Amino acid sequence: MTLTMTVRGQDQIMATSTRSVGTSDAGAVRLWERLGTIGPPLAFILPPAVVWLLGGFDDFRWIGDAVTLVQSFAMLGAMCFPFAAFLYCGARWNQALARASRAWPTTTGVVNESSVKGSEGRRRPSYRLELRYSYEVDGQSYDGDQAQFGPTRVTEKLPIETLAQRYPQGAQVTVHYDPDDPSTSVLDTSDEMARQMDWRIWYLAAAPFLVSVAVALWNQ
Repeated sequence: MTLTMTVRGQDQIMATSTRSVGTSDAGAVRLWERLGTIGPPLAFILPPAVVWLLGGFDDFRWIGDAVTLVQSFAMLGAMCFPFAAFLYCGARWNQALARASRAWPTTTGVVNESSVKGSEGRRRPSYRLELRYSYEVDGQSYDGDQAQFGPTRVTEKLPIETLAQRYPQGAQVTVHYDPDDPSTSVLDTSDEMARQMDWRIWYLAAAPFLVSVAVALWNQ
C-alpha cells in the first residue's frame, strides 16, 4: 500500500513538472514571437538615436567631411542590428518551440517524401530538406513538413543529409503535435537546426564595431 502510494505520488510530481516546463516554454515562445516584431525596429532606431542624444551628430556633414567612429557606428548599426535582432529572435523562438514540443503529445506518422534539395547562391550554395509526412489526431488527418524547428535553408549540407537519412521515405515516425493546434507538428525536438544561424547573428552584430574602427583608422 505504501509502495503504491509512493509510486503514484512520484507520477503526480513528474506530471506536474512536465506541465510546468511546458507552460514555461510556451510563455517563452510567445515572448520571442513578440520580441521578433518589436526588436528589429528598435535595433534600427536606437544606435543613431543614442548617438544623436549624446551629441555625436553635432558636427556631422553629409558631404565634404569624414565621418567619425561614433557616427560610422550609428549608421552601420542602424543597417546591421535590425537583421541581427531579427535572426536572433527567430533563433530563440525556434529553440523555445523545440523545448515546448518535448511536452507535446505524440502520435505515429508515415514519411511520404524525404530528399535533400540544393540551390546555388551568389556566394555559397544552400540546402533544405524536402520532407512530407502524414499523421492522424482524433480521426483527423494532417500533413507535416517539419523535421526540426529552425531555418528551412542552411549552408551546411551535413545536418540536412543527417535528417534525410534519419527520416527516409516510407518510414514510420513519432510525430510531436501541438495540442492546441494539431496541424503544427515536428519530428525531432532537438534545437540543433535552430542554432544554425548563430554565426550570422554574431557577424551582423560585430560588423558595425569592426568597420567603424577601420573607417576611423583610415580617416586619421
